[in-house]
Formats: sequence, C-alpha cells, structure tokens
Amino acid sequence: MSHPSPFDTPEGEARFRAAYDAALKLWPVPYEELDIPTRFGTTHVVAAGAKNAPALVLLHGYMATSVMWWPNVADFAKSCRVYAVDIMGQPSKSIPGEPVRSAADYVAWLTDTFDALHLDRACLVGMSYGGWLALSFVLAAPERVSKLVLLSPGGLLPLVRQFNLRGMLMTFVPTRLTVNSFMHWAGFTDAAGSADATPVLELMYLGQKHFQMPPETLRVAANAANALSDDDLRALHLPVLLLIGDGEVLYDAPTALARASRLIPDFEGELIPRCCHDMCFSQSRIVDARVLDFLKQRGDQRGGTERRSVA
Repeated sequence: MSHPSPFDTPEGEARFRAAYDAALKLWPVPYEELDIPTRFGTTHVVAAGAKNAPALVLLHGYMATSVMWWPNVADFAKSCRVYAVDIMGQPSKSIPGEPVRSAADYVAWLTDTFDALHLDRACLVGMSYGGWLALSFVLAAPERVSKLVLLSPGGLLPLVRQFNLRGMLMTFVPTRLTVNSFMHWAGFTDAAGSADATPVLELMYLGQKHFQMPPETLRVAANAANALSDDDLRALHLPVLLLIGDGEVLYDAPTALARASRLIPDFEGELIPRCCHDMCFSQSRIVDARVLDFLKQRGDQRGGTERRSVA
C-alpha cells in the first residue's frame, strides 16, 4: 500500500533523498536497502553483513537517519547481520501512513518491523533518541531482545534545559545555522581523528526543512526528554551495556551511569573518554570494540544477575 509523501514538495523530497543516497555511499561495506510494510507505514531498513550471522538492530539518533552508522557498520558487520532502521515519523526514507501517537505505537511499529524481518529475537542498539525507543521496546516486549546496548540514550535523566531550547529553535527555524549550532553544541565538530559528520548534518537540515512530522509524533519525541522511573529500569532483566561520552552535554554523564548501575540488574557501563554526544563518530573504534566485546560475552544468553560496572 502506498502512502502520500510526508515531504512538503517533490523538490524537497528529491533533495533529501539525494543527500541520503550520497551519505549512504560512505558506508564502507556492501549493503542492501529494504522497504517493509508495517501498520504505521513503509519502514526503510539498511542491511549489511552475512545473512546467517546473529541479528543486530540499530536505532539511530533523533533525525540522524540510518546513515549515521557509517563510522561503525564495518566493525559491526564483521560478525553480525546489521539492520539499521529508519525510525518511523522522522525525516528518513521510512514513509509514515498512520501517525505514531505514543511510545506504545512505537513498540507496535518496531514489533511489526522485527516480524517483517523474521527476527524472533535480536540484539538491539539504540543511540540517543533511539536509546529511549530501545528502552521502551524492551520494557514492552522483553522476549524480542537478547541484549541491549545504550549509547548516550534518552530516558536515564531529564535532559538539560539548553537541549530543549536549542531543539525548539532548530525545529521551528530550520536553517543550516540552527541545525549546525545544535549539533556543534552536542559535540559534532571537524576535530582531527573524527569521522566527518557533515553528511549527517546536511540530512538533518534538509529533513527539518522539508519533512512534515505529524504533531502527534512530535509530542512523542518531546516525552523522550523525560527520565524513566526506577521501577522501569529495575524491570530490565537482560544484559545491558551503557556507554556515555565523558563530556556529554545532554545530562550529567557520571550521574546517569551511577543511576543505571544502581537500578539495572544485569549491567555494564562506562564513560568513553574525550567525547560528547558525538561518541559514535569521534570515538568509533573504542565504541565499536566495547559493543562487540559485550555482544560476544555469553553468546546469545540472557545471563543471570551478574553486575559489572566500570566507571
């Protein structure tokens, strides 16, 4: 079933898709693009790695699209079948049908996506907003996830006021200046040794400018700035890895790490040095190695109540 375009004009959609395709060419491994039906519209997935390898589902940061994983995917695809999912309702190649109105809707959408990909159970990685979404999914459908990796996620602490102010400015005044200002504040710069974030910034700008996000979905995104309850974190009965940049600006990183360590039963976590919210770009080698080490531990078992925290 086809759905009307969520973009404001055909020209705007063409510019966005061209930028998406150009950014995706940065992926250093062979990939395929999949468009799968869900009750909320057509979900776009970028897949890489051997088809018979263990499944690893990636959920990107807010409006960053699946192309953001290009610094990480080569490492992940060596041992996993990677499925990078464009989050429904955000600027991407996923085409909304029915608006996402709640976290429960997102759970239903991601369940449909797992079903369409024939994934009974998979490891799940969520970055930033994708981390909040991953937490929501695991709490509602714990049987579908074997291990959870959270990279600077939402949901651990309330986000700082400056995030809300800068995010609102970027949303209501979508220019390259406001988008780049927000992302530079979050740590995405042209520092030596970092992967170039320019293609992602360009996509975010074009998405903000041309993609018409349903108001209901925008309100769901605003809710992600709040922290989950203690009981929610205690209910995460699966192995969880949390990585946060030691210079994170969205919340206080040591406090978030300490809260997760205190409440999540089967927990590992650490601060990644010399980075902010740009961890997957500026410290991709450290992040990738830590994630892959975690995924290899105990194979695909849920594990017991062992707790290991590394500050």
